Amino acid sequence: MKVAPTDHPFAGARRIGGRFVNKSGRALTRGDVWRLLRTHNAAPWPEHIPGAQADKPVERVTDGIRVTPMGHATVLLQVAGLNIITDPMWSQRAGPTSWLGAKRRCPPPLALDDLPPLDVVLLSHCHYDHLDRATLARLEQRDRPRLITGLKVGAITPCHNVRELDWWHSDTLGGGVTVTYVPAEHASARGPFDQNKSLWGGFVVQAPAGTVYFAGDSAFGEHFAAIRERFGPPDLSLLPIGAYLPRWFMSVVHMDPHQAVEAATILNSRVTVPIHYGVFHLADDGYHEPLRTLEAALAGRDLDVRVPEFGTAVHL
Repeated sequence: MKVAPTDHPFAGARRIGGRFVNKSGRALTRGDVWRLLRTHNAAPWPEHIPGAQADKPVERVTDGIRVTPMGHATVLLQVAGLNIITDPMWSQRAGPTSWLGAKRRCPPPLALDDLPPLDVVLLSHCHYDHLDRATLARLEQRDRPRLITGLKVGAITPCHNVRELDWWHSDTLGGGVTVTYVPAEHASARGPFDQNKSLWGGFVVQAPAGTVYFAGDSAFGEHFAAIRERFGPPDLSLLPIGAYLPRWFMSVVHMDPHQAVEAATILNSRVTVPIHYGVFHLADDGYHEPLRTLEAALAGRDLDVRVPEFGTAVHL
């Protein structure tokens, strides 16, 4: 299905028949999903990927920007004295039950209780590998953080202090920090009947120490140029590189590593850290493919792309 794209680069999300649509108008159909199920050929992954336990993060950061990838799309962002986490996921499966869904192959580098107190959760969209109710419930009980997400996502969560945003709308935090929900090219669903009834997107975090862009899940699109135009070059971009094969299907919802490099170039990001790889076997690409393809895509490019081990901080 394709509908007419949204013309204005800073327009909010559109809905057709109660369902959100991408700015480009691209969308997968049920026929595409059935074709994928019949024809996909997934490369093998290890059943268990050993991961070293990381040191506990510092309690607070007031000097600069500190990000610690925790695996998949979960990143601890510490800036201006605030502790912010993106798409927190500590469960053993990304699915509707503890026994159904994609199995975690790589353990988290830290126990959930080893995280510092969390002030804010940034939740990009409702897919099971990003919105994990079990993890959110534990964080709600422990820290009661503010949760910022897209339209119609809050009711899916077990959290109480929720702020839902349309694309390009903002929320102000303490310490001179502003969070803006920005477009992505993706989709949403938790079951067979709620496709695209809640919004998807990424976040731009503006702080005195600099600007951080978390893309969430996204295909390649014109929104990267719009984000650069609106906010200037990010000091740090967190861009997804995994779950990208087969391209006929995944190109509608996920970038491949070559496109992630192109997105970093368009954004003119000072530093880029890849996310969304190496934890859940969600598509046909093999375990090593995203990072190997990223390395090939970076050949001859003058880009500062850093690939820390999960649990290892990058401090700008």
